[in-house]
Order: sequence, then structure tokens, then C-alpha cells
Amino acid sequence: MKTNTNQAFWEIFYIRGFDDKQQILSEAVRIVKTYRYLQKSGINISDSSQGKEHLFQTMKKISAENGLGHFPGDRDFFYDLYTLAESLNLVGLLYDSYKNERTGTVLAPDYLITFLSEMLSGRVNSVMIAEAEKMAAGLQAIIDTNPEISITLTTDQYTVFLLLEAAFQEYQNVKVANQSIYRELLIADNFDLILSIPTFGGRFSREETPKSFITQETETIALENLIQRINDRGSLVAVIPAKLTFASGQIRDFRKWILENYSLDSIYSLPDGIFRPYTGIKTYLAAFSKAGKDSIVLGSIGTENYRMQETRVITMPSAEFRQYDDWRAGLFLSKDNEEIQRFKASGVKKVKLKSIADIFRGKSVLKDDVKPGEIFILNISNIEEGEVLFDHMDTINEEERKIRRYQLEGDDILLTCRGTVNKVALFPETRRTVIASANIIVIRVKEKVLPQYLKIFLESPLGQLLVKSFQRGTNVMNINPNDIGELEVPLLPITRQRELAERFANGLRRYKSEREVIEKRWESQRTEIFQELLTGGD
Repeated sequence: MKTNTNQAFWEIFYIRGFDDKQQILSEAVRIVKTYRYLQKSGINISDSSQGKEHLFQTMKKISAENGLGHFPGDRDFFYDLYTLAESLNLVGLLYDSYKNERTGTVLAPDYLITFLSEMLSGRVNSVMIAEAEKMAAGLQAIIDTNPEISITLTTDQYTVFLLLEAAFQEYQNVKVANQSIYRELLIADNFDLILSIPTFGGRFSREETPKSFITQETETIALENLIQRINDRGSLVAVIPAKLTFASGQIRDFRKWILENYSLDSIYSLPDGIFRPYTGIKTYLAAFSKAGKDSIVLGSIGTENYRMQETRVITMPSAEFRQYDDWRAGLFLSKDNEEIQRFKASGVKKVKLKSIADIFRGKSVLKDDVKPGEIFILNISNIEEGEVLFDHMDTINEEERKIRRYQLEGDDILLTCRGTVNKVALFPETRRTVIASANIIVIRVKEKVLPQYLKIFLESPLGQLLVKSFQRGTNVMNINPNDIGELEVPLLPITRQRELAERFANGLRRYKSEREVIEKRWESQRTEIFQELLTGGD
């Protein structure tokens, strides 16, 4: 019944040309608050002119008291909406308002909310659900099934604050706070459990954040704020983007701050595409606490029949985990984990890629920019089997000074950073002016490493695994040049590098030569067979 009422509510506004969903939510609050006031006063409203006038004047009084502003319609319009008030599902309206939007607000799917809600059992007496609108799909169920738990809902949107306040007005265990988790928190309470899905990929300027945070990234600001509001036995459980597990600079400083002052208890990789269609980035579910633990749980979570469950879990001593520079749980869970650990534990000297090479992304070229010209564009399709194919390259007509920083040089290493297939190639010497597209990361070696040797490492099974561990996307690859600079490369003596590169090149030449002979022989045999089909072998 309430679903049908909500649908009728939306339709009334759409018929009248209203499509501002925030305004429509505000009207829902206005209607419900007016209805409750009149019910509490024992006043029934008739559909007479006098009844509608009394209703309209009451509504204006309630609107003034709650800062709801001017109602955008007449008495008949408000009466039509008022008749729906008793069955209106406010939390359902909140979910409806976001589920088909692409405004940047990520909604948690039902099965993730169910998984998170199971954490409320046990010794949990107080919970904060940050930015509660993101869990609108299961918010009502969480509150209805946990009447004994004190629950605080936060939102930085005033309209949503009013709606949640109205929706849970009769619940003694629920408080609603109009509070941003990206500003200094004014909430004084500490909690047994905090659940959060912070905004991914946002960034504030120093002027926008009066408090001094470790980074200006939305995800880390939220975590830095929220972790200070858990009590001594409490936990912060948050969805975090992949970049937070490996990015350098201030994000690395944030990871260090967490491990020095708090505890990372567990980190699970979430299913690919869990937040589609809102975002396709790779995400993890991380749990933090104040009390240090002897071990950390690393795992992956899959879905089966719309339920989330652990698919693989390992436990690692916290002291061992702290030795690593990042939180890339996927490396430890990989079937090639032993090879990775052998590489990390080996006595071979290792250097970060950024210390031995300049790394940059190619130029963004729009389809409309492609035209006959002297500047060639190298894209993913121009790389095959580790080689650059100059045939069928697109061109643009542009001044050289505008593309000079993207111009490729001989022995530049090319690494695809978008798409579905990871490719590596070495750019050959050429008289053409060629630039890389934005789908390519260019690695220009400065010292200590031969380009041929580095290419071999990057296309090796271990190198490919390490490159993929820096992927920010899920099904579609998305690798940032700054992130890939954190990749560790084995630094062998130059003479050894040269020996390996020559052996690889000689072996590749022999392989191609033999393959060509085999392919010609097979083509001849195949042609003979096809001919016999026509002649019967005569």
C-alpha cells in the first residue's frame, strides 16, 4: 500500500511539472508534519472549502516552525497531497529520489546493507550510520529490527535531515544529526559501531576544511573524523576505494597514521561492480578499532543468490603486515601469493619505479580532433604482442609546441592504463612525431635500469600481477600514473640486466621465425585439403 502511495505522490508532482527531487522530498516532510500535528490535535480535515482553508493555514504555521519555506501551490494541490500523508513511506521516498540519479551519491545495494546489519548483533549498544541516505534501501529494516540499540543517523543535507527526523520521530532509540562527516564533527557521543560509505574521489581545498586533516581527500577526511568517535571497544566499518590501499603521498601518510594510532582489524575486497551504476571503481570493506590486535584478517567477499559471503580469508600477524607499505589485500589473497612473498622476501635489491623513471599519461584526444595531420596518435589498438604497429594510427593537426610533452622517444615503455587488457611495449626509434593517447602510461627510464629489462619485468606474470594490484577500476582497467610509480622493480646489476634482455630478445626472434615456418606449412596443408574437397582427391 505504501509503495503505491509513494508512486501516486511522485506522479502528482510530475503531472504538475515538478522534477526537483529535493523539493519534492521537502514537500513530503511538510505534508507528514502537518498531518501528525492535526492528528495529535484531534482535528479531521474535510474536503470542503472551509476544511481546505484550515488545512492550508495550519500547513503555513508548521512550515514556518520548521523552516520549510513557501509551498509551491494552492489549497487544492496541498489537499490532494495531504490525503496521501497517512500511508506515505518517507524512507522509501528518500531511496526513490536517489536510485535513478547520477549525482554522485552512491547507494548501497540491499545485500551489502544486510551484510553490514549483521554487525549490529552481539555487544553493540550504540551505532552511528554516517550519511544515512546511502543506506536508504535497508535503513527502515535496520532500525525496526534493533529497537534495543541506540542509533544515530547523520546527513549533511538539511532536507534529508528533516525527512529522517520526521520518518523516525516516534522511535525513542533513534537520533538524527544534520552533520557533515567532511568537517570537524560536533557530535560528542562515542559509539560501539560506525558504518560509513564515504564519497569516493572528492577533494576539498584547504579553505574548505577549517580543521587540519592529513589529506584533502573525502575518503580519508571521513575516516579521520569518524575513527575518533568510536569508543575503546568500538569499530569503524567503512567502504574504501582501492586507491586508499596503495596511493602514495598524503594517502600513504594517512595509512601510516592509522597503523600508528589505531588498528586495521580486517580488509575485504568487495565484489566487482557492487556500486554500479553509480560507480565502477574497485572497493574494499575495512574495519578499524582503537585497541591493537595481534593479527589482521585479509579476505574477499563474493555474492551468491543476492547474499554476501566470505570466499577466501587469511590471517596475518599485525607485526608482519605493518612491514608493508600498502594495504593491497589482493596481493596476499592471490593464487600467486607465494611468488609475491618470495619476491618481497628475496635479497634482490628493489627500487620504486618512480625513482628510476619519469612517468606520465598520454594526451586526451577527442574523436572530433582526429583528422589528417603530421602528429600520429598511439592507442591501445596499435600495440600487439609487445610491439608498436604504425599502420592505421590516427593523426591530428596540431602545433608541435602543444604536444611536445607527450611526444614519444625511442625506448619509452608503453603501458595500457585503461580498457580490459594489460599491454606492454617498447617504443622503437622513428622519424615520425608520435604521441601517446590518454589510454597509455609512458615510462621513460632515467637511470640504473635498461628499458628492455624493465619491459620484460612488467610483462612477466609477477609484473602483470603487481601492475593489476594498482587498478582502481573493476572490469574496466583504470591505473593512475602516480600509483604505478609505487611499483617495486628488482634492481639487478646492469650487466645482468643486459644478459637477460639479450636472451629474451634472441629467444623471441627464434620463436617468431619458427612460428612463421609452422604457419606457412599449415597454410599449405590447409589449402591442399580445401582443394581436395572440390576435386575429391583426383
